[in-house]
Amino acid sequence: MRAVGAVKASILRTVRRGAPVSWAPEWMGLGNLLYQGLWAYEGASLGEPRFVLLPENRVGVIELFPRLREKRFLRRSHVPFTAQRVRPWEHEERSTGRFAPPLLEDFIRDDLLPGSAVSPATDSYDDAIVVNVRRGDYYSVERHRAQFGMDQEKYLRSALAEAVRTQGPVGRIVVISDGLDWCRDHVNDLLSEFAPVDYEDGDIAHDLKAIIHAKRLIITNSTFSYWGGYIGDVLNPGRQVIAPWFFSRTENGGRSHLLAPSWTVIEGDF
Repeated sequence: MRAVGAVKASILRTVRRGAPVSWAPEWMGLGNLLYQGLWAYEGASLGEPRFVLLPENRVGVIELFPRLREKRFLRRSHVPFTAQRVRPWEHEERSTGRFAPPLLEDFIRDDLLPGSAVSPATDSYDDAIVVNVRRGDYYSVERHRAQFGMDQEKYLRSALAEAVRTQGPVGRIVVISDGLDWCRDHVNDLLSEFAPVDYEDGDIAHDLKAIIHAKRLIITNSTFSYWGGYIGDVLNPGRQVIAPWFFSRTENGGRSHLLAPSWTVIEGDF
């Protein structure tokens, strides 16, 4: 059976020589899919058409960016038989400092912002530091916790102290998280030392818009957070974004290669 499978794969490779399609799996959330969209956009800038498979369970979230959806993503039924099925994230360069202008900014302006519901400005966070805390399967699944888990309480204290030290006190702290109950139980007292705390329970569009339009932002090791950081930096250059150095224990010595050069990076044992 293995021999038959190898022969079939070899035949398909000789036939599938069309435009490459990133064969995104269903586990990819919005943040990871946007990196695949950036890969496709980069290909177009080099004169090489590239596309991304749109997982059926992520159709709704990609619709937050209608131009990106139209130009870069394909439903499985629309993928040509001759298209190359590729996995570019497995070969991604892990060096730091890559996510900087101009390619990233061009992608955001050309593919993400036009027609997006998250683009219009909001002034509801002008007096706040928005804190985005990633929980979910990073902590509920043991193997993910071993890879991505960090001491968020220790990190948040350092990040808030740095925010206040460099840009002064704040009127309130707004918490955006997929684990609001955990935040209330574990970091409310810590956050309250710096300012009154509000917890906002919204859908993915609400949460992303809050991160994008925050004038002062603290994020954790989350690709969703990173994209809120990137997009918001284009709309509001020079804003304060604070992030941990850490992303994953399985690559690059733990250090994130996805941080923007303009962000304040908190070092430490988290």
